[in-house]
Amino acid sequence: MGKIMKYEFRSMFRLFIPLWLGILVLSVVNRFTTNLQFGNDKLLNFFVGLALFLYVVGIIAVIIVAYIFIVLRFYKGLLKDEGYLTMTLPVSLDSILWGKALAAWILMVLTTLVCLVSAGILLLANVNLRDLAAVWEQTVTYFGSVQTALLTAQIILTALLSTLYSILMPYLAMAIGHLAQKHRVGASVLAYVIIATVLSTVYNTFLTPALLDFLVGYQIPVLSPEALAGMISRGLWIYLLVIVVSCVIFYIPTRVILSKKLNLE
Repeated sequence: MGKIMKYEFRSMFRLFIPLWLGILVLSVVNRFTTNLQFGNDKLLNFFVGLALFLYVVGIIAVIIVAYIFIVLRFYKGLLKDEGYLTMTLPVSLDSILWGKALAAWILMVLTTLVCLVSAGILLLANVNLRDLAAVWEQTVTYFGSVQTALLTAQIILTALLSTLYSILMPYLAMAIGHLAQKHRVGASVLAYVIIATVLSTVYNTFLTPALLDFLVGYQIPVLSPEALAGMISRGLWIYLLVIVVSCVIFYIPTRVILSKKLNLE
């Protein structure tokens, strides 16, 4: 797995370090320009607006590019000619799949962190850190330090596992699309749409009503802080369980297809 991740990181950092630095530079520039007042100087106001526009576009672009990069690395590395080389490596198929998945996961996490840090730099121009600290202190006071720490950990874990979910799902779609004799890219897109539709239907038919029934059982307006925190925590555990089960469902068929039906011709 280490060899696979090392190879993935080499390709990843070569492309994304400049992009990440660009986002951070734009956030610093906007940090100092958003509060500047130029009156009727249309030219200077134009450049201030342009800097902010480039920052917003940059944030959206770097996330999209990261996702496209992940898809292409899997497709070219396993399902195209490069797959011959990958499959000859002295590592197991599980190591190859998890190496690529974990490298992709780290890429998305780092990209998200860069975006959050850049947003934090930009917000320093308009938000008082003392106000944020006060909000956090009020939250801790309301829920208690233990429950606040638990909920924070659950939210972070949910975000991390949701990122893995968003990676393994297109992996499965591409593996299914590879079974087609022709137009494998189109078949992969179709498989992704079908998987997303089926999951959405299942969630809306079973999971959402179950959660609503779960919440209806609580008198939310009159709940104590401890009871409210407990309700939110249990809801997050249920959501985490769904994500984990979904990731397993995504991974197993992907592995089976690549181990028994891989055809690089």
